[in-house]
Amino acid sequence: MLSKKGRILIVDDDRSMLKSSMMVLKADGYDVETEPDSKNALGRIISGGYDLIITDIRMPNITGLEIIADMRKRGMEEPVILMTAYAELPSAIDAIRRGAFDFLLKPYKPEDFILAVERGMRFSDLLRIEKTYKKNLEQEVSAKTKELREAFSTITELNNEIMFRLIKASEYKDQETGTHILRVKQYSVLLAEELGLPRDFVDRTAFVSPLHDVGKIGIPENVLLKTEKLTNEEFDLIKTHATIGYEILQGSNNERIQLAAEVALSHHERWDGSGYPNGLKGEEIILEARIVNICDQYDALMTSRPYKPSFGHDKTYEILTKGDGRTMPSHFDPKVLEAFKNCANIFKDIYDDNNKHIPYS
Repeated sequence: MLSKKGRILIVDDDRSMLKSSMMVLKADGYDVETEPDSKNALGRIISGGYDLIITDIRMPNITGLEIIADMRKRGMEEPVILMTAYAELPSAIDAIRRGAFDFLLKPYKPEDFILAVERGMRFSDLLRIEKTYKKNLEQEVSAKTKELREAFSTITELNNEIMFRLIKASEYKDQETGTHILRVKQYSVLLAEELGLPRDFVDRTAFVSPLHDVGKIGIPENVLLKTEKLTNEEFDLIKTHATIGYEILQGSNNERIQLAAEVALSHHERWDGSGYPNGLKGEEIILEARIVNICDQYDALMTSRPYKPSFGHDKTYEILTKGDGRTMPSHFDPKVLEAFKNCANIFKDIYDDNNKHIPYS
């Protein structure tokens, strides 16, 4: 008898990994099948009947990315979890944009593996609910409307979760990134509210602001984590994180991810046109990026690093509002800077409350 928890196919040419993955899931009550040959696996997937596919990204014959592409071309919506080594992380991120549900970094912990599978099975269940709803729409409009809304709400939450897994991936090289991301999100929401912007703008800002530094995934560790002062060449390399982040996020049909791509690209642009990468000026810079810019600057000045001390709140406030030659008030949208002045003490409270290396959630 098949497991009530769902039917899963694991595809991996590494037979030891295949066996260990199968044992973990069977112990948790899933009906699990394995396939070491990716070409055979594709035929089995096309035949249907699986709730979830778990596949390695790099295999002989057909890669995990090609399996996903073939499935989506055929209109198959079953969730696919990619297993990948850290060196293949950019490919895994690109695969999520192209239709993968999630990714796991090898070697993974069994508890992380189970959590990823549970998310995938929840998504699979929601897809069945949606299909059933559409099929029976004429007969069950009244009864199913509430159920569909809840299903789509949950799917949206899952999509948000995947995006925040991108954020989490950017922390692998620099653990300080996690607390920085959380603080910038909170600062940005505070400023958007102080500016009196609509609720939907505030919500969008809460979603996109944590993704501003996702491009740092592409910066070499020896530069990103360097404890001495960066050379001009190294600083130029660091600055490419804006365009890398844009390239990771661009091309999505999701409006919020499109906006996140623009924020990743423009959060170092300056009101007076002296920023990078495109030297945008004034309202050429989207408002969300103008907000994130001053929040990012505040947190950078407040945070101690191996090559610099924390300036403290009072000195940071003075630098942002009066300038120190390197950072100047002319860098910021005057209205955003005025809003910062009005709630600067709350910025300090946010920094103090979250400066404890709390994992991002």
